Amino acid sequence: MNNLEFQLDSFIIKCKETGLSVTPQRISIYKALLANNLHPSPDMVYAEIKKENPTISFATVYKTLETFEKQGFIKKVTPLHNTVRYDTITEKHQHLVCVKCGKITDIEIDELSCINLDPKVLQNNLLLDYNIDFNVICEECQKKLNN
Repeated sequence: MNNLEFQLDSFIIKCKETGLSVTPQRISIYKALLANNLHPSPDMVYAEIKKENPTISFATVYKTLETFEKQGFIKKVTPLHNTVRYDTITEKHQHLVCVKCGKITDIEIDELSCINLDPKVLQNNLLLDYNIDFNVICEECQKKLNN
């Protein structure tokens, strides 16, 4: 069993555990997310899904992504974008975000995964989550700037 099959099987098990129906549309949408490590937007997922499911609506894709996020199957990644982006990796990790083209790349810096927060952050607040993103100009964009 390859990694994609394993992730898809894990997704199906999580759906059943949470009482979420396993439909062909949901499987197609999750497959599209797994196949795209660029943290796709709903528009990107819709464009990919539409190839194999020409009758699927954008509303179905968008609602399904929102459901996946609510169930904890995916995570929203939204820095510097006009639209939401999604990540199938829900464990704590960091991102490189190109401020020119919007490309998001996963990185993991162990020292940042268990950051010690200043007590002021938690004072009178309930911490839900935090994200660490490094805003960069990616290699491809740098090449364009230098030409």
